[in-house]
Amino acid sequence: MTPPHSPTSPASRMPLFESTLVATSRLRTACVTRPGSGPPIVFIHPNRTSNRVWDFVVRASTLPNRMLLPSLRGHGDSDWPETGYRLEDHRDDLLAFIEATCSGPVILVGQATGATLALMVASLRPAGVLAVVAAQPAIGIPGAVNSLVRDQVLAQSRLPDRAAARKALPFAERWRDEVVEHTLDHMLAPHPEGGVHWRYHGPGVCDTEAELMRELQAEISWAGPTLVFAGACSTVLPPEMAVRVASRLPGAQLGSLEKANHRLSQDNPEGFAALLDGFVRPFN
Repeated sequence: MTPPHSPTSPASRMPLFESTLVATSRLRTACVTRPGSGPPIVFIHPNRTSNRVWDFVVRASTLPNRMLLPSLRGHGDSDWPETGYRLEDHRDDLLAFIEATCSGPVILVGQATGATLALMVASLRPAGVLAVVAAQPAIGIPGAVNSLVRDQVLAQSRLPDRAAARKALPFAERWRDEVVEHTLDHMLAPHPEGGVHWRYHGPGVCDTEAELMRELQAEISWAGPTLVFAGACSTVLPPEMAVRVASRLPGAQLGSLEKANHRLSQDNPEGFAALLDGFVRPFN
């Protein structure tokens, strides 16, 4: 399936990125890149969001590194296949993307589903990863959370306009207005029958969300340097989940992001960037 084109909207007040479409043997992955030097940092976004959830973190970061923000399959301008939304599918997409775009070891930064995928990528290709930042990793989520997401996706498959989408945007109550507007700029597209819809493949998003109920003992064996942290005010994935995940990783440090619920990079992007910079700087 070809993803829908994004609507025309005001230009976001963000740093300039290079936009590319990276073709691999698996699919075409849309990516924005901030040029830089040092080990590349690959940011992996949560399920049913956008790769542009990272923009405010990138803006706040003082790191000189090249930063790559790919879109997962079924999101944004990446390909939208009808099937293939298991965690292993996303993992293998990311491995192919990294091989196509990075010549040396990378640093992986993931949030929620993205954090889970970062740990899976690092576990399968440890020689290609220097370190992992796993923000609010989603592993073994409760069935109630999966059901809530599925219900929201089904209920929001078509919305009348941008104002309705803003009201329906999950977890946005903590965000600054510029963060909300920037998110809507990159996540909304015109619906072919009128109104708007989110720029993700709904059935695929639901399939991926159901995968997060797995415990993943066999898929996560990364023992390298890792920073694991949760939102101090999370109402979705409790901080205890981050503690549990960190306890399984021999090289993990455990932290917490203040003033953050579930969407950490949008709740507190400056705080996220500070944690990221402090952890990554020794690897440069």
